[in-house]
Amino acid sequence: MMRDVAKQAYEATKIGATGWMRPDATKGETLEGFQSVFHSAQAMQDAGLILIQQVHRESASGKKLIDAIQFMRAK
Repeated sequence: MMRDVAKQAYEATKIGATGWMRPDATKGETLEGFQSVFHSAQAMQDAGLILIQQVHRESASGKKLIDAIQFMRAK
């Protein structure tokens, strides 16, 4: 079962603070699988829980996959 990266990052970040969502290779998470985390983060932003500040895309594969999301916890 895959961990909920977005929820864990949200819960680990204090209100008003900045946090990061990233895949954890030691837990078997891949860049391809991490793309769904971006959709979760967008839903959290739409719900007013976070404000996405930066989305980083990798360049190594040539696919420009999202490999990190910086956010501020709003509530």
